[in-house]
Amino acid sequence: MNANSNAGRETALFVGDSHFHVQPDHAERGRQARFLDLLDEARAADHLVLLGDIFDFWFDYPHFLLRGYEPILRGLDGVRDAGTRIHFVGGNHDIWAARYLHERYGSEAQAGPLTLACGAVRIRCVHGDGMLGKELLYRGFRRLVRDPVAVRVAKALHPEALFAFSSWLSGTSRAASRDEADGIEAKAARYLARAVRTSPDWDVLVMGHVHHPFRIAHGPHTLLSLGGWLAPLYYGRLHDGIVAHAVYGPA
Repeated sequence: MNANSNAGRETALFVGDSHFHVQPDHAERGRQARFLDLLDEARAADHLVLLGDIFDFWFDYPHFLLRGYEPILRGLDGVRDAGTRIHFVGGNHDIWAARYLHERYGSEAQAGPLTLACGAVRIRCVHGDGMLGKELLYRGFRRLVRDPVAVRVAKALHPEALFAFSSWLSGTSRAASRDEADGIEAKAARYLARAVRTSPDWDVLVMGHVHHPFRIAHGPHTLLSLGGWLAPLYYGRLHDGIVAHAVYGPA
């Protein structure tokens, strides 16, 4: 537990879907500066959970590291050195960062979902891709980026070629439209109702990916969608046993 926290009351910050590029434009540099401010605050927390798609592209070559993410990595160095535990749940854009982040920050070796027990609250952390249902093409892509054979083939490609392909595939990250948001919340309510029937081993499920902030409850269980570090700058905060949305100043 971080020495700055109250005894028996763990604190945590959750952030995802910032989609930082190695060559950020002016607007993104502003978002990145506020992200570094958040990392400064995370030094006083017990946990910092990176909920995937922090990086819009990451590939873990054995002898090659993308240039452009150094300010973020140095900011995370400060979080680690302050005694905050860093966790990483890989997104569909950066799942391959898991090994590097594990070696540098001590996060989980696997990039899959994880459950944090913070006092009496059990928090399930997932990125959320594929969770609420996706078309067949996307499901195929999701399996591909996690397949060991596909990863070995990708490592045989020149880094510039893989980066160019990923940039084309990525598209533009944006917030969900109102019609999309309504559909997302309806699917999430159905997912939560099904999960509750199976007696999940968590109290709160925190997810990203959909770029739309919302909170729904079913009995004692809650699903919280972060919304993404886009515009506005949404993140999550655990304080006094409650996980809630927060907005980090003006976008």
